[in-house]
Amino acid sequence: MLWAALAGVLLTGQMGLTQQKTAVKSKSSTKTAMAQWTPEVQQTLGVSASGFTAAGLNKLTKAQLTAVLASAKLDPKKSLLTCSTEATPGKVHVLLKVAGHDATPVVVSQIQQSVGALSGVELVDAPAAADIALHVVIQEQTMGTRTIGFTASYVTGTPCVQEVGDKKTDVELKGQLGVYTNPKSAGVAQDLATMLDQELKPLRGTQ
Repeated sequence: MLWAALAGVLLTGQMGLTQQKTAVKSKSSTKTAMAQWTPEVQQTLGVSASGFTAAGLNKLTKAQLTAVLASAKLDPKKSLLTCSTEATPGKVHVLLKVAGHDATPVVVSQIQQSVGALSGVELVDAPAAADIALHVVIQEQTMGTRTIGFTASYVTGTPCVQEVGDKKTDVELKGQLGVYTNPKSAGVAQDLATMLDQELKPLRGTQ
């Protein structure tokens, strides 16, 4: 009787151990679903099938990739800002606007000629066609009735397009601010052109 009881206990213990091993083996054999390239990945992240592995995205789990795609998708309530970052090789398109009570046709023409004469520069009329913008305000300095000089306040900018839903608006990221004063309006025009020439170096790919 005693041996029978002991045999029963041992048999029950072995069965329990076997079930435990089976459970552990079953759990460890479950494979985690890994990320795979899909057309949605191409559309949302801009990654081709060949670039998927090179970017290391194949090392993500499927759940992790789903989270990445969800965070990358644009919220229609938020705005998207697209800006000009590089110019057409060999050509920089400049949007030039001159204002102010003292911006006479002669002064405006002098500024247009000086800026337009810069190497590789082409003046444009629309923000969408520009790589950089230059806004100038002209003031004439006088003493009594005599003109003693001209002052040009200026600001450069990067043309951008802001998208909110289906609405697109032309905006600018403000760049360098400055002021030039010269006894002659033609001197101010040349000073502005010299300043802008330095600003154009990153767009030209030069230092």
